[in-house]
Amino acid sequence: MAAQNAQHLKIERNALAVGKWANLFMAFAGVLTAWLSRSDAMLVDGLYSAVNFVSAIAAARIGARVGLPPTRSRPWGHDFDEVLYVTFRNLILIGILIFAAVVAGTKIWTFFSGGVVPELVFGPIVVYSIVIVAICLALAFNFHRAYRKVGRRSELLKTEARAAMIDGALSVGSGAALLSLPFLEDTVLGPYVPIGDAVIVLVLVLALFWQPVAAFRTTLADLAGVSAPGSTYAKVSRAARDLAKQNGYRLHRSAVLQAGRMHYAAVYIDPEKAVRAAEIDRFRDELTERLDKDVGPMRVEVILTASDRFKNSRT
Repeated sequence: MAAQNAQHLKIERNALAVGKWANLFMAFAGVLTAWLSRSDAMLVDGLYSAVNFVSAIAAARIGARVGLPPTRSRPWGHDFDEVLYVTFRNLILIGILIFAAVVAGTKIWTFFSGGVVPELVFGPIVVYSIVIVAICLALAFNFHRAYRKVGRRSELLKTEARAAMIDGALSVGSGAALLSLPFLEDTVLGPYVPIGDAVIVLVLVLALFWQPVAAFRTTLADLAGVSAPGSTYAKVSRAARDLAKQNGYRLHRSAVLQAGRMHYAAVYIDPEKAVRAAEIDRFRDELTERLDKDVGPMRVEVILTASDRFKNSRT
């Protein structure tokens, strides 16, 4: 198991390293293209990549700590660092999208209030869109492949794969829409072409905003200590019940939490006989081994009690 975890960590680290440098290039390219083309949509795209670059650095450090044994200063280990990262990562993405909407709204306000809106330069946008879309698709594929190799148990890789797809969608949508604006010059929409860039940004924000919001709500539930999904809870309860029966113990209940790729299980049992501490330790270790195979990385605590204090609970 230790060798497998080390291999998974190596796969994750390599994927994040590739993503880090790719996003640094895309951030520089996005800001440069925004300056050359006078496009807010390109600026948003570049800032999004800049966030991805900084996040990849943090993700690599967090990934190396997840699963480490508890210490005096971190009695429950570093497992919740992954959830914190994903939570704040989504908050930053939400912030960027809100910033993009404000910038776009300001340009539209300037236009309708009689101000001057800079004319777009389309040449740099063509080159940028083609290159960035290719890079984003390659990154998303690489992250997803690594995610499958580690048994679909890395929230870091899952989040980065999703971010690469969003970045690619931003580039495709904004690039295609911006390049179509010149064709509107001779139509009834011709007078509004100068703010086409801002309108495109608002449409992209509306299309993408709910994805990081939904992910944020999920990780917030993990931080709040909400019970793990029903399927996970069922596997833990079944394994604990079977093992308790084998040992002649009475199982009261199980409580299961999830923190990124790591799970926490508290198993409440009544041995109904005299037992040594070593026997309980063996019970815990065997249950942990079973759950590692069936559910994923698991920290198990066995609690001896004569009654089920949740028996009459309504929640």
